[in-house]
Amino acid sequence: MTSVDGTTVGYGQIGPRICVTPPYYALSELTSPEPGLTSARVPVQSPTGRQATPVNIAEAGRHLAILGLCAAATTNPSTRRHYYLAHRGIGRMFPATDGALTALTGTASAQMTGRHRAEARTELRDSHGNLVAQMDVEYLVMSVPVFRRMMGPARAPDAAEPANPYALPAPLVDVATDARNAAAKLAVEASMCRGHFDSYPALPVSVAGYAAFALFDHVLEAAAGPDSRWLPGLFRLRADNLAAAGELCTVDVEPSAPAEPAVHDQAFTGTIRSGDREIFSIEVDYTVV
Repeated sequence: MTSVDGTTVGYGQIGPRICVTPPYYALSELTSPEPGLTSARVPVQSPTGRQATPVNIAEAGRHLAILGLCAAATTNPSTRRHYYLAHRGIGRMFPATDGALTALTGTASAQMTGRHRAEARTELRDSHGNLVAQMDVEYLVMSVPVFRRMMGPARAPDAAEPANPYALPAPLVDVATDARNAAAKLAVEASMCRGHFDSYPALPVSVAGYAAFALFDHVLEAAAGPDSRWLPGLFRLRADNLAAAGELCTVDVEPSAPAEPAVHDQAFTGTIRSGDREIFSIEVDYTVV
């Protein structure tokens, strides 16, 4: 994918067509030279934990999924607001080149693949053009009435604070871990969901990812010591349900087989559930560094 240059669109223009609002939406200098293409400046806001990358997988996924849905919205024949729910994703993280970063550039190309589906191909690059992350995303696309029927009555009002909950660690409780597996609980609160979605606060996929990675950091510390870090590679995610504010979720991490053992020799799967519903899962190849 190449960089795109074009007219600055801005959230004021694209916002009425999409489902996320600030602070979950944090892109700046959004441009769209033609339908289906977008680029933007992408901030680095969230802690990376033990990940040996300039940006957390979950944060990279958050911004890229938003950039992709912005691109998809420019191809939707309807200009009314729609919900673009990230449903499947496959991506890759790349090693850091120049240390800590404060901003990145993202690009996306997207299309509607049906009346209720869209897909996007996205990238993050640093100021030198080096790849930081790639992700292909599939979205379920819903009109506002369809989304409201699916969600039912809102369980909690929107939160006004904190200013940016996505800069805070995942609030895991009842953590139990050993050198292979871990489990914890995550209470979904409206304050964790600001901008996702207005009037219907629901656990963002990225926060579910933060929780899984924070829990895996406990496993890594038990297995490899307090100074250990891990380099992620290929990752595959799915998000089949939404957890609304007020729900109590369980978080589990367990070892799994790497998809690319010649590149990374280990893998884990993180899963978030609410009752008997699977909310989110992610499989990640990694190497301890």
